[in-house]
Amino acid sequence: APADAAAEAEAAASADPASSTGIEGPTKMQTDGEDDDGDPVVQECDIFLNRMNDPPDFVGDLHLIQYPLRPTYRPYGDQGPLDKVELKPRGKKLRMIYKLAQNDNYDGDSAISDKMGGKRTVLVSTVVANNDLSTAVGVMHEGRLVLIPVRAINQMRPDFEDYDKDRPVKSQHQQDNDVEMAEGADANSSAGSGPEDEEGGQHLAQGNPSVNVNEVLGAQPVRAEFQPLIRGMPAEVDTEPVENWERLDYYNQRSTEAMDIYEKHLVWPAAAAAEAETEELDFDHSRLLPLGLNTDKETLLGTMCGQILPSKMRAKAAKPVEDGLSVYTLSKMPPERQVEAVVRHLVVLSYGKQLRKRLPPSTMRTHGKDEELLKLLRRCANLVAGNWVLKSELAGYEGYEAFARDLLLMLLSHKNGILTGDEMNKWAQAVNSKGNLSQKVLDEIARAVCVRSANDGSMRLRVPPDDDFRAKFPKIVTEFETWWERHRTEQLTRLAGRNSALTHRGGSAQAAAAAAALRQRSKLVGDIRECLAQGAMTMAELRRHVQKRHTTTVVTEEEIQQILSQNDMEVVKVRDLYVSGRTGNESNDRLRSVMHGIFRARDAVTSQDILDEFESIHGHPCKVSSYVLRNFLRELADRTEGDTWVLKGLLGQGSAP
Repeated sequence: APADAAAEAEAAASADPASSTGIEGPTKMQTDGEDDDGDPVVQECDIFLNRMNDPPDFVGDLHLIQYPLRPTYRPYGDQGPLDKVELKPRGKKLRMIYKLAQNDNYDGDSAISDKMGGKRTVLVSTVVANNDLSTAVGVMHEGRLVLIPVRAINQMRPDFEDYDKDRPVKSQHQQDNDVEMAEGADANSSAGSGPEDEEGGQHLAQGNPSVNVNEVLGAQPVRAEFQPLIRGMPAEVDTEPVENWERLDYYNQRSTEAMDIYEKHLVWPAAAAAEAETEELDFDHSRLLPLGLNTDKETLLGTMCGQILPSKMRAKAAKPVEDGLSVYTLSKMPPERQVEAVVRHLVVLSYGKQLRKRLPPSTMRTHGKDEELLKLLRRCANLVAGNWVLKSELAGYEGYEAFARDLLLMLLSHKNGILTGDEMNKWAQAVNSKGNLSQKVLDEIARAVCVRSANDGSMRLRVPPDDDFRAKFPKIVTEFETWWERHRTEQLTRLAGRNSALTHRGGSAQAAAAAAALRQRSKLVGDIRECLAQGAMTMAELRRHVQKRHTTTVVTEEEIQQILSQNDMEVVKVRDLYVSGRTGNESNDRLRSVMHGIFRARDAVTSQDILDEFESIHGHPCKVSSYVLRNFLRELADRTEGDTWVLKGLLGQGSAP
């Protein structure tokens, strides 16, 4: 039943809005009271699907670890204490390293004791990926079942790399001698008169202990695997991604950290539902709302038989472009900043095909309704041919340049996102009839929102017209058609008066340079927010990260400082470090504010120091999990021994204990 429920939920992911956004909730086990096998139904329970994907609070993968080379009566644990655990995130490969003790794990007087490779033993996993999420682990809690998909199965086996390094390597002279002896053996075998002699020659070569047949023939071991071919998908060899090992923080299952993750992140849906039922409250949290599962048996059977591609494989076949703006980065911003960041990043985007798919699951749960998202979208973008385009003032245009850009967007809106070469010339002439803009500025305006067709030379909006949006929201389309015409008239009226704030400043080299600098600062705003969402940085570090995104222009610290001083940036300074301020989660923001205050006065703190300070300020214990607290600490500090965290940059200076 758990596997079937998970498979049905996965099959419904593309059709059900709640499932496609990662919203989790219960579904009721249904029965008609009659059983084919005659067994009575003794209990019904709610099933909660927990994908453990709720950035930035918690993002995790559940791995099932197997030890196939050990009998059940002799589990692992007698090979020494666990030293460290390492992971290859993309390949989902695990490596466990254990320390060995002399006389307890090996005989110190034996010959093998000199070849123990640093007195340790290593286990490395063979990975069985669970891409279609057909396997899950169930946990019963308060009479409710929580299903957690297993991302990978790791079969741990001993790794002999340390022993291979200690094995003596033959010199080139020894290898040449082996080859000569092998050639001599071949000559003796070929001198025979029949098959017996040839067979005897083979026996001679195989029986010679100094000859390595693999080395002589240049043979190398190969691995052959059967890859099932799914209809509609080309055959693909499963190659291991090239990546480095990343060390993990290990917590014993009896530790408070492990119990905290178990209670506040794994079985939380069942616990919250039980508490709501006890207090006779309705399920008001979106993660506790029922999921609509796909009950179509043909779809399920087609998916299992390879006739219908699972959603994970459809996503792999589509190969989405990774352009740097990740869901995790967005999740550290308030919802209104998330929408603005996506619009700044793409400039032109589709509401249904791009914006809704790029926002974090937590944002879609709280602001996923169309009216709420469109309200946030109107703050930073205008509708053009069914798509949304970044507003001119946010793109760094003002005065007559803003008028020229808005006029181009209005024409694209009227012409369904396509302008011919003659229409582009008329646009340039209309703009220059009111003022004098250089061709370089006009080209820059056009390239930011359009692409030139190689066939007829026409200029097309970067994203094809979104007919689905126009069919779903006809009132908004009509509203913006009226607004564009009214906006053009208002702009012309303002530009007619030379004393207006929008007076054209073209013709002056100094004014042109000032306008270019304004556009440059506008581009830097989004880049700075994205960089700081990854963690605290000094001014020098921030400038280097931003400079990597702008290879044709020089970014100075003065420009960044000017942007950081703006109130709407919401950037907090902790000594020499800059860090993002508000995240939109009230409980998390209160905890981060306490943490920032402590690090302004102290070099090193512990998690308990922050929790004690939080309780003394707010008068109640902090309800945020220790996992979330550690993530906030990693933004601002480096971990030393135990639970001590030192402000970034101080460990190298030696000022912290």
